[in-house]
Amino acid sequence: MMASRMLQPSLMRQIVFLISLMLVTLLAAFVVTDRVAKQIIERKVTDTVDKIFLQVQEKMSSFHSDMQGISTFLFYSPTVQNYINSEDSLSRVLMNGELLSMFANTSSMKANIRGIELFDQSGKLLARVGEGEDEWTDSVPKLAYSGRIDLKNRPTERFYKIATPVYGLDSNHIATEFKGTGVYVMDANNFIPILRSAKITSGSRVMLLDGEDRTIASEGVVSDEDVIRVETWKNDPRYIVQSVTLPDSGWKLISVIPKGELLAELDSMQRINVATYVTMFVLLCLFLLIFFTRILRPIRSLMEFIRSYPKNGEDSRYEVIHRNEIGVLGAKLNKMLDDIGALSSEVQSTQTRMYEMELAKKQMEISAFRNQINPHFLYNTLESIRAMALYYNVQDIADLSESLSRMFRYAVKGSNFVAVADELSHVREYARIIDFRFRGRFRILIDCEPELLEATMLKMLLQPLVENAVFHGLERKLGNGRVAIDIRRAPSGDIQLSIEDDGRGMSGERLEELLRQLDNFEEKEDQSGASRGIGVLNIYRRIRLFYGTEAQMGIESLPDQGTLVRITWPARPMAQKEEMDDVQSADRR
Repeated sequence: MMASRMLQPSLMRQIVFLISLMLVTLLAAFVVTDRVAKQIIERKVTDTVDKIFLQVQEKMSSFHSDMQGISTFLFYSPTVQNYINSEDSLSRVLMNGELLSMFANTSSMKANIRGIELFDQSGKLLARVGEGEDEWTDSVPKLAYSGRIDLKNRPTERFYKIATPVYGLDSNHIATEFKGTGVYVMDANNFIPILRSAKITSGSRVMLLDGEDRTIASEGVVSDEDVIRVETWKNDPRYIVQSVTLPDSGWKLISVIPKGELLAELDSMQRINVATYVTMFVLLCLFLLIFFTRILRPIRSLMEFIRSYPKNGEDSRYEVIHRNEIGVLGAKLNKMLDDIGALSSEVQSTQTRMYEMELAKKQMEISAFRNQINPHFLYNTLESIRAMALYYNVQDIADLSESLSRMFRYAVKGSNFVAVADELSHVREYARIIDFRFRGRFRILIDCEPELLEATMLKMLLQPLVENAVFHGLERKLGNGRVAIDIRRAPSGDIQLSIEDDGRGMSGERLEELLRQLDNFEEKEDQSGASRGIGVLNIYRRIRLFYGTEAQMGIESLPDQGTLVRITWPARPMAQKEEMDDVQSADRR
């Protein structure tokens, strides 16, 4: 019982579980919504950065095309071609002014050109305008970009070079042999506006790195150390890092966006979610408090009243405090108890009257069973017959009348219960009469466990059954017969009586009808039982009258093989017998 109560969750636990489930679901919804919103923002920002990178690539491609055009215009102009094709040093000296003038004019075409240099095939400097270096050691097959360069005279600024091969042209303006290399010294600040347009937030960083991951240009606070940490940023969940390699220069364009700044606008939404969650928690706690005080506590009080009602008495009533549905239920319960009390009183009164009527009826039945014949008159008559038989020396008649006299003397006793030994003595007297009547054809055998001889049993129970066995079984059979009486204690502790004969027996239909009558013996009650004699049905009624449902009777029979009647009743000590005898004597008085 205790285990089953523990396994059944109380109403309070169920409500707490539901509230917890609601809070967890709400929290999960907030978390999922926040995460989905962040993912959407990050995806949109990533898409935006990709589009901006495409625009930057287009600008860089346009810049690359411009530089190719400028290089073609400059290095394949007649002035430069005459200069590089001339082997005479004097001629080059004379053309040097015109060459430098052309370099200067070309520098004005791009604001970020800080110098133009021309080197021969061996990398020796031929001419220069603006910033530059004295040697060139690299060989470039086409227009190419260097990494970041640091000029000694301008250490705080960042530069890079654009180199292009210079070929000699024949009379048909077809490039022939390699003559040298043209180099532009470029200021990297021209990329700042392009990088600035690629910034998404004020705290984001956009960097243009060369092949060695050195910063050429950047927007945002980025140092050399920051460049080294780019890979670390990619693995840091606090940043959104995107990169693209520019096709013409091989440089890397990198965008680093702090997620905290990007998702700062979600903080207000998170605060709203937190406030909503706290409000829901407070409201649910308030609901739980109201539920406990206004519903659960009255229900528990009602349950405690119902549990203690049998102990407190029928006059106790539930105290109605609240005027809600629980209070209405308590008032209805009180009204129901009032109605039940009134009905119980009426039922008890009716049952008392019915019991008194039934008791009077049963007493009348018992008196009828006893008074079916007048035993005192027959007893006196038989004693007279016995005296006459002895006087005339007729011993058989004397013995027969003596047995009848003892039988009727036994029947005169007022007790309803007798010892088993007395009942067996009564049957033996009956057996003497049967033996005389049928001249020894029938034998009545008796077997009883010795310890049961002093046990009590209902008087006049055994002889009618033996009489039925003789009359209905043995008399209708040719030849000798026997009736075996067996009394023993059943495994359950009850006393079991078996009467078995080897007479004619009964057909299945007759046996079924008899058993049906036993099952419905109460419906077969008839006050004219004296006219019918004391049969099996009346015997069953008697044992059920005195022993109740604890007494059982069973009948088995086969045609031409005999009948077995088995009766079982609870063993009662002699003290109970005497007590019942006293009650019966008091009833007679």
